[in-house]
Amino acid sequence: MEPEGLPEQRHAPHLRGRVLNATRLLLAAAIVAAALSSRGAFSPAASAAESSAAQAGAVEDYGGLPEGPGRAAVYFNCTACHSLKQFSQQRMSRDEWDKLLDWMVEKNNMHPMEPWARAQVLNYLATHFGVDEQLWQGLPAGPGREMVFGLCQACHSLAIVKQQGLSRDSWDETLVWMVEEQGMPPLDPDNLKLVLDYLATHYGRKGSGATTRAP
Repeated sequence: MEPEGLPEQRHAPHLRGRVLNATRLLLAAAIVAAALSSRGAFSPAASAAESSAAQAGAVEDYGGLPEGPGRAAVYFNCTACHSLKQFSQQRMSRDEWDKLLDWMVEKNNMHPMEPWARAQVLNYLATHFGVDEQLWQGLPAGPGREMVFGLCQACHSLAIVKQQGLSRDSWDETLVWMVEEQGMPPLDPDNLKLVLDYLATHYGRKGSGATTRAP
């Protein structure tokens, strides 16, 4: 019973019903939205944020690459084609890294780098993923060092090579003698030229002193 003096509210029951129905619908919608949100259905922004955060974290430490000039250039150039593991386990000289970059450009469509960027990348790779100079036992860096190192120490000490001072022709005769008399495997023309160039450059004849032949 309504208090006296108030106008009759003929439609109050219908209004209350509509309000209750609307409330139930809103509550149900809220429950569904909460459930879907927990499953990621209504969180594209959150997913994008998580993805961006993960990428930012990976870039921030550059996949674990050591700090140093050229790290960013190495990271972005290399990960554009393959994982970091494909090169971080390698140990090569600067010349070998240089040849590998040429091969990547020619055979794997790697985008050529500007000269300054390439020099920075090569310096970084040679510093952090190069060959320990102590392993070369004093052989100077240069094209052909790897071949000379492998060939010569297979039979004798590298000290024998480093004590020589031969002309290019004398080195050529010595290599022929090593093949014929000492069982050294013969070299193909390209590798023979590489070895002779290296030996003549770093252990060539100095002055007019007599030459000796490796035993």
